[in-house]
Amino acid sequence: MMSYVFSDASALFLMWIFAQAGLHKVQSANGLYYANLIAQYLNLEPYVDHNNQAKSQLKLLAKGVGIIEVIIALSLVIPSSRAVAAMLAIVILLSYLLLMAFQIVQGNKNLDCGCMGPAGQTNISGNLLLRNVFFIVFACLCLTPGNSFFTSAMVMTIIISLVMILLNLTFEQLIVNAQRLKVFSH
Repeated sequence: MMSYVFSDASALFLMWIFAQAGLHKVQSANGLYYANLIAQYLNLEPYVDHNNQAKSQLKLLAKGVGIIEVIIALSLVIPSSRAVAAMLAIVILLSYLLLMAFQIVQGNKNLDCGCMGPAGQTNISGNLLLRNVFFIVFACLCLTPGNSFFTSAMVMTIIISLVMILLNLTFEQLIVNAQRLKVFSH
């Protein structure tokens, strides 16, 4: 029974993570931000000219990734599609982890992670790599079948997923605060 609960709680938690991330990327107001962020991660020149075709392609790429993230979010809570969605989530999370790790190794530690949208202003760091490892573990837990209908365990599942969300928000805020304190202390 506990494996069902942890699978369902992980699915709800990752649904929240992926829906939030995807919705940030599909918003037109965030298009230039994500186009420039993708350019930075791929070591391309930043694009600020509104008529630049390459920038438009990067905006389209960001929007496409956002749509995929929203589809994954919804698919994680549908029992028949959970396993495929979890595998796709693992691929995306591992890709983000590797992209951040590569940038850290290259010395680009001042690069925005993009995790919380344009307002987040959180630089990539070892802490974010660790966070992504935890997200990958949660996605792996989604590979275990969950409950296919409402049960008494669903209350515990919802509580666990809400605690996971609150812990994630707390962890992200601690990372932001530590980065800001580091800037102010220098």
